[in-house]
Amino acid sequence: MSTEIKTEDSGEISINFGEIYQALKKYKISIALIAFVFTALGAFYSLTMNSEYVSEVKILPEADSKIGGSGGTLGGLSSLAGLAGINLSGSMTGNDAIQPAMYPEIVQSIPFLQELAASNVYNPKKKRLQKLSEYLAEDNSNAPIQLSDTKPKEQKDVEYNRLPQGAISTEMININQKESLILESLKKSIVVESDKKTNLIKISSTALNPVIAANLSDLVLNQLTRYIIRYRTEKVRKELNFLTKRQAEARKRYDQALFTYSNYKDQNRNVFLNVAKDQGKKLQYEVDLAFNIYSNLTSQLTETNIKLQKETPVFKVLAPAQVPLQRTSPKRSLITLGSLFLGLFISLIYVFFKSVNLKELLG
Repeated sequence: MSTEIKTEDSGEISINFGEIYQALKKYKISIALIAFVFTALGAFYSLTMNSEYVSEVKILPEADSKIGGSGGTLGGLSSLAGLAGINLSGSMTGNDAIQPAMYPEIVQSIPFLQELAASNVYNPKKKRLQKLSEYLAEDNSNAPIQLSDTKPKEQKDVEYNRLPQGAISTEMININQKESLILESLKKSIVVESDKKTNLIKISSTALNPVIAANLSDLVLNQLTRYIIRYRTEKVRKELNFLTKRQAEARKRYDQALFTYSNYKDQNRNVFLNVAKDQGKKLQYEVDLAFNIYSNLTSQLTETNIKLQKETPVFKVLAPAQVPLQRTSPKRSLITLGSLFLGLFISLIYVFFKSVNLKELLG
């Protein structure tokens, strides 16, 4: 059985399905052998891969109430802009310089990762808490067939002992090679995504242990919210700290002035001299002045406490971290099946070149 297909140059290409069938029948053992070898290699490769688990957290930051002010005009514009994928909350308000789109950069920064690496996680294998940096420095491979460990390989650190004192600023980041590898591994394990339309934040953490993955997502969530709260309230907290110290000084000054005035009155109960009376008025004035300053600072301190409460953002956790029940990767069945199809494809190419006369094909 053959089929003729005419080409544009009136030439003819003859496809003989009978010959194709005979070729496949002739080389069926080779086809099966090649497919089997690729399938076995794919299955073996999948067994050398570590099982990874992913835990996710979804949070919704507090929307800025200033956007919805002025009779809801800006709130309506924000809703319409959200449908078009435009976020007006960051462009219309200068209250919060850190927008949700910046959260991924914050989490990937070295200071954030250093603080995260110093946190404690529960290791189910050792049944105790340990620092995350210690856990990442260990060999935690869980592949059925292990060809090599996953422990970061240490390299020789750069020597700084020959540099003069003060050459490196204390504000600069100076970490050794071991810590750098740990932070790089931790950086790859965390993914933060921000939805520009809804401001929804999704934190995904990948680990070789499901409990560690859930702990890591929860740690990132708590540290990120603390970071944003500290940033939003930093100015108000400095003002609050300043007013607290000034209020304590004013209270001390008022108590001292009141004590001096009361002591003067006790010692000069029946006075007739104008000098003594003027001295009493002066002490009374100092008491009133100290009290007014103390009262004014107390009022400002109360207002600042209220302002601190208003400036503290609220994060709604829509989906808290949970221990994953199944591994996310590798998909060993898909890898094996893909290897099977790859083997079949290569075997068919092999049969084609074995059956076709290349000299006649190439003219």
